[in-house]
Amino acid sequence: MSKKLFVGNLPFEVNDADLKTVLSVVGTVVEARVILNKKTGRSKGYGFVEMETEELALEAVKKFEGATLNERALTVQLATAPTTPAEASAEASSETPAV
Repeated sequence: MSKKLFVGNLPFEVNDADLKTVLSVVGTVVEARVILNKKTGRSKGYGFVEMETEELALEAVKKFEGATLNERALTVQLATAPTTPAEASAEASSETPAV
């Protein structure tokens, strides 16, 4: 089963193909996408990579977390599903200690 990664602090000149090439060192990359600003078309400095298996994704995290790409230290983590505002509110209230 494939697993998605968040890759942050990307150099702004990196595109989808570059990102795919870099992470394919670990194994098969199903998809790599750099997130772009809709108005300017410029990279926002982060992207998502889908690795073929969870094992490859974990290996990519180990290999690339903190590694430098064009003099920028990458942040590579397993991606988490976005939460809705209601879920975030419920989660925050459950963490608040009772007084």
